[in-house]
Order: sequence, then C-alpha cells, then structure tokens
Amino acid sequence: MRRRAFPIVSFCLAANDNAPLLVRGRNAETLLKLLECSQRGLTAYDFKGGPPYRLGAYIANLRGLGLSIETQRETHDCGWHARYVLHTVVTVSQVQEAVNDR
Repeated sequence: MRRRAFPIVSFCLAANDNAPLLVRGRNAETLLKLLECSQRGLTAYDFKGGPPYRLGAYIANLRGLGLSIETQRETHDCGWHARYVLHTVVTVSQVQEAVNDR
C-alpha cells in the first residue's frame, strides 16, 4: 500500500522580521489550505479526500508558530463546525512535495 505524501513549507511572517519558519506534513497542508481559502475561511470539508481527523490540532500548532487564526463557529442541524480564517500575512518561500508523514 502506498503512503500519502505531504508537503514541507518554508515561510515567513511579516511581523517576525522575515525569520524563516518550516512546517511539515499535515501542518504544512493545513497552512497551504488556509492560504488558498483566504478570507472565506477553511473548514474540514475543504480537504480533498475528506476531513483530516485532527484539524484543530494542526491549527493549534500553527498558532504556536505565531499565526493569528480566527475560529468561527457555524451551526447546523447536527451541532456546529469550525471555520478557520488566517489573519497573519504569510509569505511562502518554498513548497517541497512528496514527503511521507510519519
């Protein structure tokens, strides 16, 4: 069985004097999705192949690196889900593909 490959992303925060940061695996995938979704925000259902099981943990990890990510609660018939909106200006300098997540 072939494992799914995840990216490595090198990026800088505008408020951090351009000190380079690096994220790997699902954290990197989540950062790229946050950037792709922009101001409309990211939900677990925006991921190809279905929602990641620990999206909240990946968001917490990115917040730990200094990213400002807002959580909006959206209610529906069965409860609620989160929509995450990135407010930090991020400059991606490099994306490497095909790295196995372990």
